[in-house]
Parts: sequence; C-alpha cells; structure tokens
Amino acid sequence: MGNSGAFSLIGFQGATGGGGATENRIFDNSFKYAVNVGPFRAAAEVQLRAGFGGATGNAFQGQIGADYAGLSVDAIFSRVEDAITSAPLPVGTVLPATLTNPGNGFVAGTVSDNSSVMLLAKYAIGPVKILGGYEYMQFANPKNALLAGNSIVGGYTLGTVNNTNFTTDKILQVFWGGVKYAVRPDVDLNFAYYHEMQNSFQSGAVNVGGVCTTSAFAQCSGQLDAVSFVADYRFAKRFDAYAGIMWSQVSNGLSNGFLHRSSIDPTVGLRFQF
Repeated sequence: MGNSGAFSLIGFQGATGGGGATENRIFDNSFKYAVNVGPFRAAAEVQLRAGFGGATGNAFQGQIGADYAGLSVDAIFSRVEDAITSAPLPVGTVLPATLTNPGNGFVAGTVSDNSSVMLLAKYAIGPVKILGGYEYMQFANPKNALLAGNSIVGGYTLGTVNNTNFTTDKILQVFWGGVKYAVRPDVDLNFAYYHEMQNSFQSGAVNVGGVCTTSAFAQCSGQLDAVSFVADYRFAKRFDAYAGIMWSQVSNGLSNGFLHRSSIDPTVGLRFQF
C-alpha cells in the first residue's frame, strides 16, 4: 500500500517514517549523500542541532541495500536526539508569563532520544510482488532536556515540555507484509497486513509481574492489527480509480482513549497524478 493514508498503517501513522516521531519524517537543516555501485547502494543523512531557541536535535540515518535476481533488500538505521512528539495543549493549561512568542501556536511536547532499525524486502516474480518490513524503535529520556519556549517544526512553540516520560524505555515494534498482483497492465490488486506492539513503560500503577497490560494508560503494553485490500484501475495516463477497505483493531495500552477498539473503513476514490 506504500504510503497510503487510507490503507497503510505506516502511511497514516507516521512514526515508522520518522524513527518513532512523525515530526522527524523529514529532516530539517540536513545533508544527505547516496551512492550506487552495481547492485549495491548506500546512503547517509545528517541533521544538525538548531541553535538560537530552536528545538531540532542532532540526527543521523544510514541505509544499505542491494538487488539480486528479483529480490531487493534494505536496512535503515536511525538515531534522533531531542525527538519531539507534539500534541494540543490540554484545556485549562496556564502558561508562564515569560512565554510571549507562540509562533503558529503553543503545543505540548514529549521529548525523547530515539533509536530505530528498519529491515525491508521485496521480491518480484512475474506479475506478483511480495513485500515485507519490520521496524524496531526505542524511546529514551533525552540527554539534552528542552525548555518551554523552544520553536519546533511547522513554526510552533513548546508551551509545555515533558523530558521524563520514558523512565523505562518504550519499545515499539511494527511488522508488515503484502502482495501486489498485476491482473493486467492497467489493473492491480493489493493486499496488506500490519501488526504493531509496544512494551509496558508505565512507572506507577502496574499489574502482575510489574507489567501494565490494560487500557488504563497509554503507556501500558498494547497491540494493533490491521488488514487492507485495494483494487486500482489506471484508465488513463494520469488518472486511476480505486476501491478498497481497511479493518483495524487495537488492544490494551494502544486502545487507551478509544471509544471503539475496532473499525472498518471502505474507501473509493479517483486520482490525478502530476
């Protein structure tokens, strides 16, 4: 499903692309170098820490990959310091009088140092493509604590900051796999499955064995499963029509705040590509 916002967990969620935080899907103030040698490839990207009130931290990503006889594999490694997960300020939040420059608005920020490893594979045989991936993401309290008033991506300003959310490191793992079948040159059928799980990193109210496994807190261990199917018809050079459906279900900590723990989302659309 690629980066689809309607049919792909790794598309609409964003954390996988940012090594744990959606805000890091695109590096700011960065340098990138890529090289291809025969069937092998490698790349590296570095983001430099911002100064003068900016909250952007140092970050590094490296990639290696290769192609052989229809098989394509890649590994991506990422380290982001002062990664920020932002959210609207809770209703009733009183900000210090010293915060006078909201930029595009004040937000609440959870800060962490994130490390991740992503493994990817694709195999093509005739009209069939088989794809799969796995990402391991680790969230730790930042070594360089941030303060309210720092500016972040999008021109927003940190109104409140949490630098101690991960006394126990959070581990988020995402698995996905799928099949794309070209029925004919202009028609594709796509099927995908996604599974996500996190550990318990709640310090406080816990269950048996020191592990929180309920939906009482978002920090409790939890799971997410999703399945999607899409039929895509390219009826003109730049136009295609598609129809699909996605079912998803959350449990335990990943269901915290949900009124309903499962959903099914049929979607039809017409797309013009520039």
